[in-house]
Amino acid sequence: MLPKIIRQQLANSGLRRIFKNISWLLGARIVTGASGLLYLSIVTHRLGAQQYGILVLIQTYVLLITTLTTFQSWQAVIRYGAICLEKQDKAALQQLIKFTTLLDVLGVFLGLALAILIAPLMGNLLGWAPNLITQLQWCSLSIIFTVVATPTGLLRLYDRFDLLAVHLTVLPVVQLLGTVVIALLHLPLWGYLLAWFIANVAEGAFLIGFGWHEAGKRGLISGMTGSLTNLTQAHPGLWKFCLMSNFDSSLPMVMRQVSPLLIGIFGTATGVGHYRIAYELSTPLKDIALLFTQSIYPELAQLNSQQRWRTFTALVLKTSKISLGVGLITYLVVIFTGKIVLFYGFGTEFVAAYSVLLLLVGAEVFTMGSCSLEPALYALGRPSLCLRVNAIAIIGIYIPSLIILTQHFGSLGAGIATLLSTATIFILNSVLTWQQLARYSKIATVKNSNN
Repeated sequence: MLPKIIRQQLANSGLRRIFKNISWLLGARIVTGASGLLYLSIVTHRLGAQQYGILVLIQTYVLLITTLTTFQSWQAVIRYGAICLEKQDKAALQQLIKFTTLLDVLGVFLGLALAILIAPLMGNLLGWAPNLITQLQWCSLSIIFTVVATPTGLLRLYDRFDLLAVHLTVLPVVQLLGTVVIALLHLPLWGYLLAWFIANVAEGAFLIGFGWHEAGKRGLISGMTGSLTNLTQAHPGLWKFCLMSNFDSSLPMVMRQVSPLLIGIFGTATGVGHYRIAYELSTPLKDIALLFTQSIYPELAQLNSQQRWRTFTALVLKTSKISLGVGLITYLVVIFTGKIVLFYGFGTEFVAAYSVLLLLVGAEVFTMGSCSLEPALYALGRPSLCLRVNAIAIIGIYIPSLIILTQHFGSLGAGIATLLSTATIFILNSVLTWQQLARYSKIATVKNSNN
């Protein structure tokens, strides 16, 4: 029997839908978490800290280029798609999908070209041999299968979080199975890169297939023409929204991905390995924050289209309290169990990552606190505010701190820089979100009094 206070909270239909979607995604995250930990244990024991660090650097390079060049157009699909569904305007939704797909394709080809061309320069900075640079270029081909933003947005728009949950398991499970085979065959580093490459291809193919299949089921493909004219006419502010949301979404991802590269340039591959293990162990909080963000955003977008500001505010407040509480409890668990997990899970070499682990988990507690705030600003059509916050925290605080601290403290410096930036994001997002909600609530009050 659930406690009375929880039953009262879940009586809110919007909150109930959010937690239903979170339950789908959380179940998938449990599978991915277990698969990921087993994968890391195999790889770290087989390769050791130095070779594992090189593996991380190659993966990080590809992911960083992907982040910088591909559009996060799923946010536009949800924001403007919710308005199209409210108005039952199929033609406008089809134009929106064509526009975001075009952005996805352009971003992928740009990313692939840059990744292959810049690889020799990055390899020289890291002091790599020609064979490693060649492997880096081959791995860059996985960028082709990252045209997934629009299909992802469609699945979220139509509340297909069951398929999104299955999708979350594809990469870690395929990667784990491939890694087991590679380990049994006693293959060197290139074998583990191959397993990662195949897993990325499988993940992309899944999202592309199911996303567009869902679009077909909803009748969005029938009657869609190949014309690329007037794609944004029915969606005022779409270009600005896409640009702002892309920069805003990319900055935090760049923040996470640039750290291993700078540790590799200023420090050692072993330091990269320590940082990555600490990062991977801190990702459960980041993943939970992402689940809240993905689940609450469609709900808030719908409330915004209906101008239900009081319900909107209450939902943001409740989910913020819950997510921040989960983060604090998790941090306490890590304090007492972190060294044990590092020793038995990854070996003696990785116990040195404990201090970095505490810093990164602390940073993710602040991320948990922000997980309902950014979706609220997006749903209100204010992605520019999120962009400003992330620009201040990342460009103004994180990058300078990272460069300075990494040179002196290695992976520990990267952890400190991450903690400082996420704390800044949480504080600024809190202030701005509540200012916006107060303004909209005031408008609603005036409108009701006039009526």
